[in-house]
Amino acid sequence: MGFSQGTDIISTKQARQTYLGSSTNRELVTVCETISADGHVLPPMIIIAGIIHQEHWYTETKIPDDYNVSVSDTGYSNDFLCMKWLGHFDLYSAQRQIGAYRLLLLDGYGSHCTREFIEYCDNAKIIPFCLPPHTSYLLQPLDVVVFQPYKHYHSEAIEAATRTGCTDFDKVEFLTATDPIRQQTFKPSTICSAFHATGLVPYNPSVVVARLRESQVSTSPLATLPRSSLSQPPVLAKAQPPLTTHSLKRQGEDLQQAAINMNLSPIFQENLRLVLKDGMVQAISGEWAVADLGDSKAAEKARAARQKSRRRVQKGGQLYAHQARNMVQQREEEDLQKAEIALRRAQFAMTKAKSAER
Repeated sequence: MGFSQGTDIISTKQARQTYLGSSTNRELVTVCETISADGHVLPPMIIIAGIIHQEHWYTETKIPDDYNVSVSDTGYSNDFLCMKWLGHFDLYSAQRQIGAYRLLLLDGYGSHCTREFIEYCDNAKIIPFCLPPHTSYLLQPLDVVVFQPYKHYHSEAIEAATRTGCTDFDKVEFLTATDPIRQQTFKPSTICSAFHATGLVPYNPSVVVARLRESQVSTSPLATLPRSSLSQPPVLAKAQPPLTTHSLKRQGEDLQQAAINMNLSPIFQENLRLVLKDGMVQAISGEWAVADLGDSKAAEKARAARQKSRRRVQKGGQLYAHQARNMVQQREEEDLQKAEIALRRAQFAMTKAKSAER
């Protein structure tokens, strides 16, 4: 939560302030995701840094009822929450279970190897299998394929929020954006391709072995280019008017490379670079200027409607979204009953006072 990572700069339209992504203006959230080889994804477990479950996390957002929200002092998982996640996995994976056993691939995190964790798996007929250390970039389907689009859509959500006037991408904003991000990320085709890319389903060890061999072979960047490209300048096709900033940038890079290959003067190359840079600035500004203002107004209206109540739901532990909403509804009904009782007492007191006056 917070603002973009890396060196991205976000300029808000209203306050004219700039924010540079850093560890000082970001707060980390742990989202535990589980996918299966048939293209299905289980509801997530979201771990937020904190002690209290706030009411507006559930009433002012549209997170699905089966989302599991937990709190911890650090925002990271621990042995206690890991066992809660295992129960969450057991509950939802059992609904789609076919055979007697379920195979659970893990990354070897310490909380996955406790005695309590393993005993639970034995009793529930779950086979925990930890991947070898330092191999998640090759064998973990989520790491290999899924998390890249996950990060992409998360960055898009933050960018859309900041462009519509949000200066604080806090817990409520994060929870509001989480389900749309996951809907775009966890497509069955993406999940299946993740298991295929790791050689797990269908089982094909040669996929990983080939990647290991490639990483051991050091090649020169020039060795990968055709010889003809090293001795002859590229032949440029007839340029088309760029309709997007992406096409403008691509054509500009082609022109700069052509100027280098043709040994044009450094002054000409520098002037060309400045012209292209200014053109990109103007193009981006134009895109922002013609953007649909309806999105901004709708987002501002929705953000204003999310009145952030300070009321608490529960201290510590975990809650499913539907449990939290039921607790809030029950408390509202109790408050309404108390108000009705107080109103009847007040009416009775007024009636009694009038009778005494007579």
